[in-house]
Amino acid sequence: MHYIIFCVICSIWSGMFILMKKAGFAFGPLTIGALGTMGGALILAGFWFTSKAGWQYKKRHITPLLLIAFLGYAWPFSIQPFLINKIGHGYIGMMVALVPFLTILLSIPILKIFPSRTQLIGVLVGMCCMILMMLDGLDRRIEPFYLLLATSVPLSYAISNTLVQKSFKDIPAVPLATILMAISSIFLIPFALIFETITVNESFYFSLLSLGIIAIIGRGAAVFLFYKLIKLKGALFAGMVTYVIPVGALFWSWVDNESLTTMQILAVVIILLMVGMVQRNIVKQEQKLNRCLSRD
Repeated sequence: MHYIIFCVICSIWSGMFILMKKAGFAFGPLTIGALGTMGGALILAGFWFTSKAGWQYKKRHITPLLLIAFLGYAWPFSIQPFLINKIGHGYIGMMVALVPFLTILLSIPILKIFPSRTQLIGVLVGMCCMILMMLDGLDRRIEPFYLLLATSVPLSYAISNTLVQKSFKDIPAVPLATILMAISSIFLIPFALIFETITVNESFYFSLLSLGIIAIIGRGAAVFLFYKLIKLKGALFAGMVTYVIPVGALFWSWVDNESLTTMQILAVVIILLMVGMVQRNIVKQEQKLNRCLSRD
């Protein structure tokens, strides 16, 4: 059952990038981010209600909630559609592969967790591959500003993931994700209403359908399945979706006739190999720790 859930999540999230492109034919990036998170919050609220999971809200949660809602939801969910229109969805999808490395890197100052030698090698090689991808973007005459914005997406995910681990480690995942999506939609809706308009053209209904899939399935159902997978098999197994999403994004980029370069593909392959190496090291460390605890 967990392998089916894993494949479903990878399929959904790999397709989100091309759907954001299609939704962009009629809706602006802020609108896509606002309505996507609003729809996701409503779907997750239904799962939250049926699961009857509790959460004892405290004042100390306010600041990290606002930071995570902006960095992990409002910013990437609105900036990705903008960048997809400027760069292409394949390139943006590949950037997801950098999230694990940046998370390990940020764990040093935020969580005071230092990487092992294997993890450090993985981070350094991953950073080199990111530079290769940036240079490839410059060769394709992508503006440096857009490349920096593209890098900010995995960075924002990594920061929010680290903050969640620091501030909400014992909070049930579905209530937390529901609140965060609701806050991010509140962030984005006023800006979307002020700065964007909806274009009613021949692509409007297809764009509306794409946006509906993003909101209901991508931001709602898939997030619920992801947390269910964490519960079934643990965070390490569920985190492996990060390996597959860039590959799926490249596939949809090829289907959509976007240009793929050898440098892009090589960089993504090396990044995925490094992520696999780091993941294997983490698994070995956990197994060793579990054996020591069982002896005690």
